[in-house]
Parts: sequence; structure tokens; C-alpha cells
Amino acid sequence: MNRKELSNIVMKLFLYGDMCKMIHYSTRKQHCHVLCDTVRDDITEFADELAEQAYGILGKPLFTDFSLRNSVRKTSDIGQLCKNVVNLLEPVRSQMEGKAKFSGIVSLMDDFKSKMSKNAYLATFDGVSSTLIKECADRVVDDYLL
Repeated sequence: MNRKELSNIVMKLFLYGDMCKMIHYSTRKQHCHVLCDTVRDDITEFADELAEQAYGILGKPLFTDFSLRNSVRKTSDIGQLCKNVVNLLEPVRSQMEGKAKFSGIVSLMDDFKSKMSKNAYLATFDGVSSTLIKECADRVVDDYLL
């Protein structure tokens, strides 16, 4: 793993964060709308922490180490996006695993993978949350009219 490879990973993470906003703005499901912001925050915080820790080991990147020509797998499913992010990181984690100087980064990735797995799971509850939101709205209307 070198700075340029890591820089491409960081930029791809930010692209996935931007894709969360694409899903956020286009969804009609309240639960998904809120979850997209959570996922985006998780991704951008992780990307920043990954960069800070890795550049501390690999050295400060040059501006030219970053590329805007990166692409990521496009999806309108926030659960699938979480899985895609984890899949992006697996090869990086494998390269770093077992190397003492990267142990903190491997732990950071493991914690992040756990968050993304939780978020992917939460994305499966859209139907339940829509029902609960409707019940809550109905209750508010009933309370207001009484």
C-alpha cells in the first residue's frame, strides 16, 4: 500500500458519501432518508480518520496523489452501498493485516465494517419504519383534533 493507492481509496470513499446524498434526495422513505445521512457521516468520518492515520505512516500525500477520475459502483440502495464500501476496503485491509505498523488502521477498518454492516441491516427495515411513521402521524393528528 502506497500513498497514491490510499489516496484513491480515500477519494472513492468520498464518492460513496456523495452517492449517499443522491439516494437521500431521491428517496421517499423517511427511514432511508435519515439513514442516508448517518451512512454519509460514517463514511466521511472514517475516510478522514483513515487518511490521517495512514498518511502518518506512509507520509504526507502530494496534491497530485489524488485523482478526480475515480469511479465507484453506482446503486440507489443504501444497504448495497454499505456493502460496496466494505468490499472496497477488504483488499486494503488484507494488505495491512499482520503488519504491526498498520494494526491501528486494521482496527479502525474493523470498527467501520461493523458500522456499515449495522447500517446495511437497518436499510432492510423501510417497510416497518414507514408503518410506524404513519401510525405516529395519525396519533399526532388525532391528538391535535381532540
